[in-house]
Amino acid sequence: MSADVKIQSNKDQFKQAAAEQIIKALEAVGLQAEGYAKDTITAESRVDTGRLRNSIAHTVEADEKAVYIGSNLEYAVYNEVGTGIYTEGGGGRKTPWMYQDEKGVWHKTVGMKPIHMLKKAAADHSDEYYKLIESMLKDG
Repeated sequence: MSADVKIQSNKDQFKQAAAEQIIKALEAVGLQAEGYAKDTITAESRVDTGRLRNSIAHTVEADEKAVYIGSNLEYAVYNEVGTGIYTEGGGGRKTPWMYQDEKGVWHKTVGMKPIHMLKKAAADHSDEYYKLIESMLKDG
């Protein structure tokens, strides 16, 4: 009595499933990072209208196997790296200046301290993101 043995390769299906799971894991990391960035904005009392906090978003780049977080608001960068004497790297204006707010009130300032909402969201939680990706790839 002979047995017929059939060998079948599922390599392509495995590669496709792994690629899909990586994208799901990056999506989960992006959502988590968004939350941390928004929490930093709130904790640093940078919420007036909520526009900055609500602008924080993420994008998954499947080809790069990467996730990016950021904001499309012009003034987000000033919250991230600071202004005036507080500008990260020391490149900001060194003298005070005046500005008028939306109510017409004038204010004198030397700048705004950075809060690094994006930098903190990315760097401060890297171990957590690694574990999240690892868990999703194992359990997925």
